Amino acid sequence: MMKHLILEQYRAKLDQLPDLKSLTRPPEGWIRTLRKALGMSSPQLANRLGFGKAQASQMERMEIEDRITLKQLRRVADALDCDLHYAFVPRKPVTDMVRDRARQKARTLVNKTHIQMALEAQQLPAAKLKAQVDAETERLLRDMPRDLWED
Repeated sequence: MMKHLILEQYRAKLDQLPDLKSLTRPPEGWIRTLRKALGMSSPQLANRLGFGKAQASQMERMEIEDRITLKQLRRVADALDCDLHYAFVPRKPVTDMVRDRARQKARTLVNKTHIQMALEAQQLPAAKLKAQVDAETERLLRDMPRDLWED
């Protein structure tokens, strides 16, 4: 019971994230885009960071190439008087992700049994097979076994 309460709290936290899917990194990267929007030159940013001009330009390139670290991004954000927000944004609601995984796992488990039954000429009709998958999905969602995400 406590396990489900904790899972619900985690899911609620993720489900309250604003819709950030439409917020994509500008082609020049956030650093260069914000710097230009502020009317700040690359040498001025470098000075604020305590770097040489080449290092500031390098950080802009590293961001575009996905080679910049969070620590570096935080430092640049601070130099630009910004906050850095870091988040994983689920592509769909977490509850749907868990349900989809449980259904996938249930199909695998039921199909293994179904194959054995077919070898013994005892296979289930399609409607019963679907009912078994549904029941197994609900069991997995209720029990949340530790191996749910193992292949």
